[in-house]
Amino acid sequence: MMCNNRFYKRQMNQNRMNDYYGNARHEKRRAWKDQWMKMSSTPRANVLEKDEKYELHLFAPGYIKSDFTIALIDQKLTISVKDKESNEANWKRKEYSPSGFVRQFALNEDINSDSIEAVYENGVLIISLPKLEGHETKRQEIEIS
Repeated sequence: MMCNNRFYKRQMNQNRMNDYYGNARHEKRRAWKDQWMKMSSTPRANVLEKDEKYELHLFAPGYIKSDFTIALIDQKLTISVKDKESNEANWKRKEYSPSGFVRQFALNEDINSDSIEAVYENGVLIISLPKLEGHETKRQEIEIS
């Protein structure tokens, strides 16, 4: 039985092309989607300045406290999580999968690196960065020409 539906004919032609040339278009789309998922899994951060300290809030739900590694090297704060072993369950639909990430933040000279503290609550990692006492932040207005 022959169908005169244009959509049906188009789909049949697409199937023939895929059979002949392979499914490269879908492979490219899958590779792009994987790359996008990796980029979108990088947690977002907010930095709050208070009188006595800065607070870095990193929105990272789906982890536990022991997943995080926080290091300070040469005034560069690095927060990282390694990829978790994925147990291949028979998911019917999977839209979220916690993956590893690395975030780095350059710190000012006015941070007391000996008193940095971190707390992870309700999916938000809060890192307190106390300021050095007696150190004033310089502010300079720059005129736009």
